[in-house]
Amino acid sequence: MITLTTATRCVVLLALPAMLSGCGGAKPQSSKPIVVPAPVANNAGAQPAGAAAKRNELANKAARNDANAGKTKSLPPGTDPRSVFNVSEVSMDVAAPRRFQPEDQFTVVSGTRGIDSTQMVVVRGATPAKTGIARRDFSLPKGFVTVKGSEYSEDGLPLRIQCEKSGTTMALVPAGVFKMGTNEGPSDCQPEFSLHLDAFYMDVFEVTVGDFEKYRQDQKEKKKPMPPTTNPTSSPATPVLGVPWGMAQNYARWLSLELPTEAEFEKAARGPNSLRTPWGDGRAVWPVPRTPETLTVTGAFANDCSAYGIHDLAGNAREWCSDMYSDHAHRDAVASSNQTPHNWAGPKKVSNSNLRVVKGNAPDWSAWARQGRDIGKTLPDVGFRCVLRITVPETKS
Repeated sequence: MITLTTATRCVVLLALPAMLSGCGGAKPQSSKPIVVPAPVANNAGAQPAGAAAKRNELANKAARNDANAGKTKSLPPGTDPRSVFNVSEVSMDVAAPRRFQPEDQFTVVSGTRGIDSTQMVVVRGATPAKTGIARRDFSLPKGFVTVKGSEYSEDGLPLRIQCEKSGTTMALVPAGVFKMGTNEGPSDCQPEFSLHLDAFYMDVFEVTVGDFEKYRQDQKEKKKPMPPTTNPTSSPATPVLGVPWGMAQNYARWLSLELPTEAEFEKAARGPNSLRTPWGDGRAVWPVPRTPETLTVTGAFANDCSAYGIHDLAGNAREWCSDMYSDHAHRDAVASSNQTPHNWAGPKKVSNSNLRVVKGNAPDWSAWARQGRDIGKTLPDVGFRCVLRITVPETKS
């Protein structure tokens, strides 16, 4: 049970719509949006009619809540108690209307790491992070341009770029160290270890049926075999499925891109704080029911969005990575180096070279989950996305 109280007089911007509507630059949701009416501000110094009665009503309600605290309440059949949120009180003192400031915004966030979302914390909105200035010694490879209006990282790299050939948008994943794997999950995901990755760009959304069809038609015009898919008649905005690993790699290279390594995929999902899932360490909050088998148009579940603004890294299609699969890859990575690995790209020798890593759609959505799938098969639940690896000049001291 959580109590949300504001002790100071301020205008409050409710965060719930943002939680359900997603990150900046997202595609529109297919589900009906949930609208929460904005709070009505009173004229400064004026007392609205019935204010005293309203206060008494709220006081009585609070007293009833206190009396009922700790009592077990019945839930609908099949409801997981851990997925129910009981807000005991929301007390807000609303001031006169004025322009919203960052300090006026409150956000509901997950609690301590390791605690699920049944325990939550309310925090004031932080002042937006300062953005950098475009650096003059860096340029994107031919065929890629900065998205108009894009901000820049502290290192001066554009946060959003576009592949001109496909028209798709890519998001920056900055260089740095993150924690990969887990010490408590499945054995093939153990142990947790730190590694460093250089900066790269990743597709904001999975490669869609529409995206892949452009490639299929290009191959047809060149008198080459058209790559197969298992869902060619699906909505153009749906992730393309059933593309064998080698053909997915060929598509990426057609755009001067690559398939992500397992480490790149996991960092893009877990963010700079190495969270368990793209949205944090707690339980997912979906606007409509979702399972690891749910397939929708890309970006339909806005909460499945990482700190870098990359969507569907936990759910929708499972996704190919470039690494060969080994169930002891993490243990070998730790044993083979006494220092933090740099740009780790998986094991170099495996017992079955036909298996490549597939990420996403874990039963609990954990970003460290991994599978090995046969590269020669058309798998009806596996799609992919691409990355652009860049070279950033070293900053002179």
